[in-house]
Amino acid sequence: MKRIFLAIVMFHFLPSFQAQYELKKEVNGLQVFTKWSHEKWWSKKSDKVLLVKVANTNEVAVSYDLGIEFYKDLQMVEESKAENYCLGAHKSILPRWKGIVFKPSPEVRDVFDSFELTGLDVEKLSGISCTQEP
Repeated sequence: MKRIFLAIVMFHFLPSFQAQYELKKEVNGLQVFTKWSHEKWWSKKSDKVLLVKVANTNEVAVSYDLGIEFYKDLQMVEESKAENYCLGAHKSILPRWKGIVFKPSPEVRDVFDSFELTGLDVEKLSGISCTQEP
């Protein structure tokens, strides 16, 4: 009985585990990956959110800004303020644990057709470590 239950659970969650992050941008050794998912990973009825995974491939820590713009027919319909983050050498950030998740507002959620990551100004911090990572 336990094996049947485990098989059903794995079959139900397998598609969500298969969804891979896509490399969206790479700037000065900072790789930014994105994927769409549900706000509540266990509920397919929850709103869609954009998960952003960031990886620092540099030998030193980096400081960077990150924001997003949503577009409909090449017209910007919503933007978020770019926030500053710091990431240690050879580290990465997982979105659900560190909070880099973008959710379009209800007015925009069903009308936008593309998005663009903004503010990716990456500064290498030689000899300095991050005191607060996201």
